[in-house]
Amino acid sequence: MLCGRIAGRERDQEIVRPSRKVEPLAFCGLHVISPRLLALMTEDGAFSIIDSYLRLASQGEKISAFRADQYYWRDLGKLESVRMAAKDLTASVLFR
Repeated sequence: MLCGRIAGRERDQEIVRPSRKVEPLAFCGLHVISPRLLALMTEDGAFSIIDSYLRLASQGEKISAFRADQYYWRDLGKLESVRMAAKDLTASVLFR
């Protein structure tokens, strides 16, 4: 469960709940949420969802990670990335 974050080059830590086991994970920007989350949102205007998740975790809500290590992931936000994904798909035995 989410217990905090390490941000920035100086590795600033923000711990919002105690945890026996801490494993740093990157945030890929994909979300699978319960509709219940929307009722818990109190933020207005433009805001970072990470701040909301940290706030909710500090209040005892369960915010969990989904490990997708065995899957192929690539950001397709640039044309060159799409080309690389096509090349990866053609060359990789993972997709045969």
